[in-house]
Amino acid sequence: MCLHGYQDNCASFDRLIPMLDGDRTYLCLDWPNHGGSSGTPLGARWTMENYALTIRRVADHVQWSAPFGCLGHSMGGQVAKLFAAVYPECVAWLVLLDTAGPVAAYPEEITWSIRRAGHELLRLESKMSTSTSGGGRPPPVYGYPGALERVRRRHYGQLDDEPARKLMARYLRPGPTGEFHLANDVRLGVPYSQWFSPAQHRNVVTNVRCPTLVIRASDSDSYYIDVYGVFVEMYEENPNFRTVVVDGNHDVHMNNPRAVATLINKFLNNKLSKL
Repeated sequence: MCLHGYQDNCASFDRLIPMLDGDRTYLCLDWPNHGGSSGTPLGARWTMENYALTIRRVADHVQWSAPFGCLGHSMGGQVAKLFAAVYPECVAWLVLLDTAGPVAAYPEEITWSIRRAGHELLRLESKMSTSTSGGGRPPPVYGYPGALERVRRRHYGQLDDEPARKLMARYLRPGPTGEFHLANDVRLGVPYSQWFSPAQHRNVVTNVRCPTLVIRASDSDSYYIDVYGVFVEMYEENPNFRTVVVDGNHDVHMNNPRAVATLINKFLNNKLSKL
């Protein structure tokens, strides 16, 4: 099961999957509120727990009774790791593409975190209600060049044109006169973390019992050292984890899929050996 990152969609794997070994079935999905998937009702804050249960719902729907692998990028990898810890009997292996987190929260930050998320949820829901009732500012509209540039601009470095065009097919919806509208729910701006403390994250990582490959992008080293440093230590303590570094930015699996596919194929062909 291929699990895309925050604000992306299943097209983020379009260039990678053809380069992976062909003796497997790769199931890609848009997370709820992303791309072509349905949205959640007003009042619901979507969290890591909700995302993890989505994996179980999808697996049950397609009747995957045997353990399966999870390939997750960024937020998708965070969710896959949580799912593998909660449902270890369901997961045969993990591949985490440039992912660690989510960022650990400390006890003294909890009330502030809840207030921040609640405030943002209420603000965005009010904005959505105003837009549908005809008041307020209408949602943004893009022409093709602006739409493509919107997809190419990334917080962790730009996407190349080809993967940006693939993402764009589900990231925006074409209108009747050639314009493009955002497909993702605006409430994705609300923090999705469960606000786990470092000790709780350690419990999650400790309970991942399947072979796990972490592919780190070289341009993300500062994030692993500063923001996610606690996870580097946890991963090193779990003998099931193997970490490798590949040249590129956070979206290296889209910009340079061959480099990533080589590592994944090697891992999958040897996953039954002791890591």
